[in-house]
Amino acid sequence: MFREFAIKERLRIQFRAEAFNSTNTQHFGNPGANASNLQLNPDGTVRALGGFTEITGLANTGRDGIDERVFRLGMRISF
Repeated sequence: MFREFAIKERLRIQFRAEAFNSTNTQHFGNPGANASNLQLNPDGTVRALGGFTEITGLANTGRDGIDERVFRLGMRISF
């Protein structure tokens, strides 16, 4: 967003506000694909998947590599 104010005929001030990732959305990494850590109960049912299909990390795929919430303010004077 920006707003421009005319102070005099040739003097203008512009105020700018920018927000990136304002909702603080996470970018999850890929799930685990190793099924060899599977643990079974004696009757053959699954006890633990050992990380298979579990997402344990975040990927750095945000805007320009920025994953955190960022607000920028600026002012421009033109004459």
